[in-house]
Amino acid sequence: MAASSELIKARYGNPFNVLQAVERAAQQGYESLSEDDLFMCKWMGIYTHRSEKGFFMLRTKQPNGFVTSQQLETIAEIAEKQNKAFADITTRQDFQLHWVHYTQALDVIKRLQAVGISTLGACGDVTRNIVGCPVAGVDKEELLDASPIVKQLSDFFLGNLEYANLPRKYKISISGCKTQCIHPEIQCVGLVGATLTHDGKAEVGFDLRVGGGLSTQPFISQRLAVFVRPEEVVEVVRAITEIWRDTPEYRQKRHHARIKFLIHDWGVERFRAVLEERLGRKLTDAAADYTDLADAYRDHVGVHAQKQAGFFYIGAPVLVGRITSAQMFRVAELSRRYGDGQAIRLTNRQNILLLNIAEAHVEKVLAGLAQVGLSINVHPIRRSVVTCTGTEFCKLAITETKARSHQIVEYLESRVVLDEPLRIHITGCPNACAQHQIGHIGMMGSKTKVDGQIVDAYDIFVGGQMGGEARFNHPVLRKVPASECAKRLEQLLLGYKAQRKAGESFNHWCKRVGDEALVKLLTGGDGHRLGDPDADAVPTPKVPEVEGPVY
Repeated sequence: MAASSELIKARYGNPFNVLQAVERAAQQGYESLSEDDLFMCKWMGIYTHRSEKGFFMLRTKQPNGFVTSQQLETIAEIAEKQNKAFADITTRQDFQLHWVHYTQALDVIKRLQAVGISTLGACGDVTRNIVGCPVAGVDKEELLDASPIVKQLSDFFLGNLEYANLPRKYKISISGCKTQCIHPEIQCVGLVGATLTHDGKAEVGFDLRVGGGLSTQPFISQRLAVFVRPEEVVEVVRAITEIWRDTPEYRQKRHHARIKFLIHDWGVERFRAVLEERLGRKLTDAAADYTDLADAYRDHVGVHAQKQAGFFYIGAPVLVGRITSAQMFRVAELSRRYGDGQAIRLTNRQNILLLNIAEAHVEKVLAGLAQVGLSINVHPIRRSVVTCTGTEFCKLAITETKARSHQIVEYLESRVVLDEPLRIHITGCPNACAQHQIGHIGMMGSKTKVDGQIVDAYDIFVGGQMGGEARFNHPVLRKVPASECAKRLEQLLLGYKAQRKAGESFNHWCKRVGDEALVKLLTGGDGHRLGDPDADAVPTPKVPEVEGPVY
């Protein structure tokens, strides 16, 4: 697959020429699309659907999660015309539209372009949507507003043929916030707000991290111990990208073609030396006393004061990231009427924000959101769940995710009272598009047997943490039938509530009581996995480590 992928790219040349193939298909029929065409369609943000021939998923790029009312209305209008009337918000702060027929794809792309939305490089072996703090520019505690830098770097890579054939997908985060809400720990390149003091003056810039990533072999990104000034960002990231692009051994095996493997193989000292050689200068050392922040849960849901006096931003949870056209139309209307119509943001937890709302209008906006099912007053479980696309659309998924996650949420919120949000991530296969490894609770799709029938199942993980003591979670129970997951999680969370010490977090409690105790809670006390005793005979299907339709 790796060699053929490189051969396809070499044969195709300019990957963005695939748009001509899409145009041809609209006139000559779906069968006119070759296998090469369908592979290269990703460079235009297009994936084929799992089982519906002739229909596509189309992904947008929304750098830093920025959306205007006009753009949101356009997304809503397109979604309605696909007869399903919804879109999915992704963990990279952009949209996925489904049920785009091949005869309509070109027109949809043109409609998006007309309102300033690009799909170039939303998929494929390129720089994906660059993520940033969704409240950049209004956050009272931010070190700097990094959103102009996100746009500058995004514009640099957008459609740039010099960087349109990387070994694999390439993910960047840039943020000046203090809580690292966009998880630089799992990005290929992460720029984190930092200060450097010299001559008694504090300079604001970024600490640089490289080599993070998830999928079947996850890695926490590593600091290069350098300080990057805002005006240096494009130069430094360009050099990093060129090193990655020009190292041929990481094109040999597609499952090994991620920059996380290069950093792991080389080490940060060698990588920094090569980067400085490429730049032709030494990089500035980071502050010797730099420390990563503690893990913080920040989903931006609720009403929060902005640094602009008298203005607030409002974060609305979108259950499993699936937003209806009616909800999108309402958010756009509320932003136009009570905000500036320009400041809507998507979050990496698949939620949506309205910014620049005057204090006098906050209650009106809250009422308007609640009318379309976007109330901010929801159970912590509802606001915390992140899910991938699952078997509904994704060819790689092992299990269905969206409807199952919805069922789990509704079950738990009616039975478990929580006073704190948890990161709960539910993904349909080991490719980790829903980032299950960073969840306080993670669920990964698998298969098992119940009454002789092979059914959807999930492996349950606990203990994921970001920040200064970042670590991935670990599995405590395998192959739990999907229909049993809600009940098992209820028992786990009730056990946490009953056994925790005052102020004890879920992760600390899990570590203190140990996996054996957690398994007993998850299995109703008998310590045995639920389902058919022969369930272990059903292996989890093997899936290639390729780009899934969410992460």
